[in-house]
Parts: sequence; C-alpha cells; structure tokens
Amino acid sequence: MKRRGLIDTNLIIRFLTQDQKQQAAIAAKMFGACERDELQLVLLPAVLAECVFVLESFYQYPRNLIADTLKILITAPGIEIQNEAQQIQALEFYAATKLHFVDCMLAATSLAINLPLITFDRKLQKLTHTLPPQ
Repeated sequence: MKRRGLIDTNLIIRFLTQDQKQQAAIAAKMFGACERDELQLVLLPAVLAECVFVLESFYQYPRNLIADTLKILITAPGIEIQNEAQQIQALEFYAATKLHFVDCMLAATSLAINLPLITFDRKLQKLTHTLPPQ
C-alpha cells in the first residue's frame, strides 16, 4: 500500500528554493518517491496559498514564475489537491493580475461552482460574476 501524508509549506519552499541544502535534498527524495508512485502527498489549498505568499513576499519571485512553478507542482504525479482545476485557474488569475492569491482562489471557485461572489473589490468583480453587497 502506498504511503500518504499531508505536505507542509516549508517542504515545498525548501524544494523550490534550494536555500537549505540538507532539507532540499530530503524534499527532493519525497517528491521523487511521488514520481515513482511510492508516496502520495496531500496538499491543502491553504498550504498552496501560503506557498504563494512566501515565494512572493520573502523570496520576491515574480508572479508568473510562482504560478507556473506551482501549477507544475500541483499536477505532478503523487500530488493530490482538492479542486485541482480551481487551483490552476486561481494560479492563472494570479499570474495575470495584481490580486492577492486568496482573491484569485475566490474568483476561480465562484466560476467553478457558479456561485456569485459578494465583494466590494472592483478588480475582483471583473474576474467573476458578483452580487453587489447590500
């Protein structure tokens, strides 16, 4: 039986940034086990959002690089994330706008489940169908 486990932000950050070599090597082994179908890593959408925040704010990676890299990660073998298509759409919105990633997640979810978004944010209103706050 294949092992499964929840993945934390720091494992992803170490793997992507390679800034702590020992931890990056361990993370690479974990992702390698996923590719060999020996391990299933469960990635929560909240952890994905934290990865975006850390890569943008601390590492100052460009938005398009963050989006492209994380899209590859969440679609990789052995990675499981709830509502994968919505997360991909959110990353695409993130790369194409200046909105915070959580706003992009809201827009992607609104479109995916056909539920209007209620917001005062005019930029966010442009991405999806909204109901005016009353």
